[in-house]
Amino acid sequence: MTTPQEPMLDVAHGDPARSAFLRAALRRLRESSRDERFQALVDDILAGRSSLRAAATSDVFNRSIAAWVDEGARRYQELPEEEREELAARGEQEFAVLREELSEAPSTDRAPDDDDDGYGGSIMRKGW
Repeated sequence: MTTPQEPMLDVAHGDPARSAFLRAALRRLRESSRDERFQALVDDILAGRSSLRAAATSDVFNRSIAAWVDEGARRYQELPEEEREELAARGEQEFAVLREELSEAPSTDRAPDDDDDGYGGSIMRKGW
């Protein structure tokens, strides 16, 4: 859940579940990167000093995620349509659970991070 310490991401359009999910994804990307400029950019996004929308237009951000995006797109294209539909349904279920958890959690809870993200079986896991 987003808290005063964890600002809502601009691209989440006020959706705490979407913001929490994106924050977890950004943390995972940051941990996977060796580019100090990308890591600093993600730190700024997570701290609310920069918006994800603005960062997404930067060369640092785009160069850093290009290989991951290409690999993800390639793997997605290789999936049979039935598996794509199953993944989409699972993603919708995960968001529903996350939204429910966030609506029940006190506002002092922090957003899930990579170690306790609650997305153990999700497409956010390493190696997907």
